[in-house]
Amino acid sequence: MNLHLNPLLLKEFRQRMRTIRAPLVITAYLFAMSALTVFLLYENVQGQLYLVQPTKSQQVFALVSLLQMVVVAFLAPAFASGSVSGERERKTLAVLLTTPVGPFGILFGKVVSSSALLVLLVVLTLPVYSLVFLYGGAVPAQVASVLGFQLVTIVVISAVCVLFSTIALRSTWSTVFAYGSVGLMTVIFGALGYGLKSLYEQNPIDYSALVWSHFFYALDPLYVEAAFLGVVSARPHVWVPFVEFYAAVIAILLVPSLWRLRPQWFSWLPFVSGTEKQYQ
Repeated sequence: MNLHLNPLLLKEFRQRMRTIRAPLVITAYLFAMSALTVFLLYENVQGQLYLVQPTKSQQVFALVSLLQMVVVAFLAPAFASGSVSGERERKTLAVLLTTPVGPFGILFGKVVSSSALLVLLVVLTLPVYSLVFLYGGAVPAQVASVLGFQLVTIVVISAVCVLFSTIALRSTWSTVFAYGSVGLMTVIFGALGYGLKSLYEQNPIDYSALVWSHFFYALDPLYVEAAFLGVVSARPHVWVPFVEFYAAVIAILLVPSLWRLRPQWFSWLPFVSGTEKQYQ
């Protein structure tokens, strides 16, 4: 689906990128990331940049990458949590549903437009990583895998937030669900993985605790990012369970979201209402 076939996406891009907010966010973010990277490199060698070692530069690369993952993970709900519920509150959702853009096109446009600015921020940080390249702290393949996973995480979180925004009737509730989901992904799953791993270390006979530990760790984007960076030792292709699990979550949330937008599609179900009351 391209921009010509989805006028909603084109309209969202124009609204989001033509305001003063977008260049200010980009400028402030790039300045902060650049200043932090230079500061960390400077502190690691006590002001003598020619003494930077690859191992120290790699530590800076890992720290900056993990920090960027935290930032984009908690910024994504701010852009996506009110995308559809805001249309409902402004009484424009019913009008939007009368356009040729179908429910899938609406959801697709909202996800892409909500994640576009964050994707742009991640791509624009590539020059910042050139400072790490300068001292041999990372190789291009590792940087590509780290940034690629960050882009996947942005799309996943944005999709979940947009679907919650469609299901919830108010932006307040969709924001609560969105940030609750991010907290579950980045904190709760990591804590469960750590607790189960500690339980296995105390009782090595209980192998199931280790299996579930790897499972919950694989659902934490920070842990998967750390595995790409070599900070933690993880199973090969640890990103595969991450993608599979959240693809299933998105597919499940897609059903009630479509019901919110097109209840007539589910009118054949005896326990589902086919009215349009939920539009407004």
